[in-house]
Amino acid sequence: MLNRVGYSPEIIHGVLVEIAEHRKDLEKKTKPILDTLRSYQDLPPDKALAALAIEDKKRQYAAAEKYLEDVLQSALASSEL
Repeated sequence: MLNRVGYSPEIIHGVLVEIAEHRKDLEKKTKPILDTLRSYQDLPPDKALAALAIEDKKRQYAAAEKYLEDVLQSALASSEL
C-alpha cells in the first residue's frame, strides 16, 4: 500500500527533519549574501546616473532637515506662548 502512494525510504520523518535543518542552515548562511546583493541591485547602471541619484538623495536630505528644523522652531515658538 505504501509503494502505491509513492513511499520511499528517503521521505521518512527523520530524513525530512534533517533536510529541514540543513535548509535552515543554508538560509542562515545565504541571507547576508542575498541582502548584500539586493543592496547592489538598486544601484544605477551608469556612473552619471549614480551621481544624479546621489544629488537627488542629498536634496531630499536637505529638505527633510529643513522640515525638521521648521517643526522644531514651530514647537519651540508655541511652547514659549
